[in-house]
Amino acid sequence: MKKKIRGLLFFGLIASLLLLSGCWDSKEVEDLAVSTLIAWDRVTVDGKDLWQISTRILDLTTDQTGGGKGKSYAHEILLKGTGITIQDAFNQLVMRLPAMNFIEHNVGIIIGERVAREELPNIMGADLRFPRSRISVDVFTCEGEAFRILQTEPELSFTLSKEVRKIADKTAEESGASLKMTALDFSKQIIRKDRDAVLPQIKVYNQQEGEETAEQSVVIQGFGVVRDTKLVGWLGDEETLGYILSVGNPTSPEIPLPVEREDIIFSYFITSAKGRISSGLVEGKPKFTLHIQTKGVVHEASTPILTEKDRPALEKDIEEKIIDLVCKAVAKAKEYDADIFGFNEHLHRYHPRDWEKIAPDWRKYFKDAEIEVEVEAEVKAFGASSTGFNF
Repeated sequence: MKKKIRGLLFFGLIASLLLLSGCWDSKEVEDLAVSTLIAWDRVTVDGKDLWQISTRILDLTTDQTGGGKGKSYAHEILLKGTGITIQDAFNQLVMRLPAMNFIEHNVGIIIGERVAREELPNIMGADLRFPRSRISVDVFTCEGEAFRILQTEPELSFTLSKEVRKIADKTAEESGASLKMTALDFSKQIIRKDRDAVLPQIKVYNQQEGEETAEQSVVIQGFGVVRDTKLVGWLGDEETLGYILSVGNPTSPEIPLPVEREDIIFSYFITSAKGRISSGLVEGKPKFTLHIQTKGVVHEASTPILTEKDRPALEKDIEEKIIDLVCKAVAKAKEYDADIFGFNEHLHRYHPRDWEKIAPDWRKYFKDAEIEVEVEAEVKAFGASSTGFNF
């Protein structure tokens, strides 16, 4: 019995030693070049078309303090490399780093307009195949070169990457300016045959007169429209909001919608929005209906006399305003011949036999399809006070 106990103790001791061996492949922080944002472009240099990769990298060489209270903050440097191939451009950047490139902390990929129009499948395929890439990283597109976006500075965050992540995760969706899109979500969309895709658009915001902030910062607003696997155009502010309200289903919206009724301009503050699609064939032609439900409050107006008796008329005006926004988004989608709403997908899923009849000529059917918009808007309250103030 004692021999068995000794044997178990000896085995336990050996196992403990194995667990204390540590991380054999660990790297010191000082030996890492931590990329936080990556941008891809196609550029022409001396008549040659080249790939250009640019990245923001955390500067871990020094401890910096600011604000007079010893508060530490991070600093990022900006590098770029060019090459004939994607890997060549990446190597041209990496070879200048005195540390191992570490992209596991990358929060976003920004795809320049030319890449989005010409090489979108190549760049997404290369990103997903790269061993250290993250499928949960946010993806954006922009007009012109993506390198310009990385040249901006943060306004209220320590680093540009943190500011971009916060806006993408929360602010853009809540304000109705755009929606979050990860590399995995976007890749799933562009490989499907029954739906076109959108990419959140990131823009350069120029400092306005009197503002005390960075001269150039970023804003995430709008979408790039992707037909098949190529960027074909952009959605404006109104079209973007119409798209989000119809199919975006934002989780916690805080969207102010300006509406005009006769001489009264009021703001309908949307706090809930849900959209769905119904579909079918009518006399051999597809017909779709977008059903939208919204809830919100009215606590701002150009006159202080909006009360409960105004509710029915206001709700009707709100519904007409939302219908107008959605119709503009549908019209733009038809202009680009891009089914970003998922009409074809809905028909495929719920009416497979009807879908088989029109699938080969779907693009033609989509442009001629009858699309109706039905909106049910509810005004939940008129603010904290039921009466106005006689100024």
